[in-house]
Amino acid sequence: MLACATVDHCDVATALGSAPQLAARTQALTERLIKHIAHYPELSFVLGLSFMLPLMRWILEIAIFKPIARQILRRAKPERAAKMCESFWKMTAYGSMLLLELSIVRREAWFWRPQEYWVGWPNQPELPLMRLLFCAQLAYYTSTTFTLALWEVPRSDYWVMQTHHCCTVVLIYYNYISGYQRWGCLIMMLHDINDVIMEVAKCLNYAELHAAANSVFALFVAAWAGLRLYAFPAILIRSTLVDSVRVLGYTPPHYGLLNGLLCVLCCFHVYWFGLILRVAYIALRKGHGEDIREKED
Repeated sequence: MLACATVDHCDVATALGSAPQLAARTQALTERLIKHIAHYPELSFVLGLSFMLPLMRWILEIAIFKPIARQILRRAKPERAAKMCESFWKMTAYGSMLLLELSIVRREAWFWRPQEYWVGWPNQPELPLMRLLFCAQLAYYTSTTFTLALWEVPRSDYWVMQTHHCCTVVLIYYNYISGYQRWGCLIMMLHDINDVIMEVAKCLNYAELHAAANSVFALFVAAWAGLRLYAFPAILIRSTLVDSVRVLGYTPPHYGLLNGLLCVLCCFHVYWFGLILRVAYIALRKGHGEDIREKED
């Protein structure tokens, strides 16, 4: 009994002794975070926007998305209307960011020359809309890590998608503070093109416009194969692996982390393409596609 009491007393003392250390570490971490935000004041805008986006989604859903979905899906189950509203929101978000990306790169010569993504780094001239793009993307994917768990329709690839969003947040943030903005913008645009096409195809499928949905889905498969399975590794990852060292004459900071995260995203692309091919097979067999990650309506 005495031994047990002594052990318990020691455990309590240890816990009490660690409490001041924990408080000191928390305070130091908070001070570092405040200094970091002060150095990058855009982070305050990002944090504010990441909290505002779910509110914007809710307002659009109540005012616009749900009335349209109900008009289109007169006899459908409520779950199908919820899926269509979700796709409407994603089309709005991805489409807005895609328009911003196109407005940035349409007059830039480096857009067609991957080696020039690194010319002049880290002192490349910042384009007026580039900062807005990075802040909007970072805010969107930060908010999505929470809405994916609390709001969206459950899907079988939840953890893959959540990991993808976390990697994306790290990549966008790291790109911004490190000045890797040219190829970062290209990676965002490459993904957003696919995402817009996918959400259009899903909305057409929910509306049971199967011929149109199949046509858009075929375009989506081709775009995914061309952009995410070819252009992403062959142009963008090759640029970060090879062109960066060749143009700069040295290995850029955090070279391994950067390329590791890009390779993780590339693996996700291959995984999702397998699901896409299964959907394509179902569409050929049944005459219409369905998202195999979702529960049946």
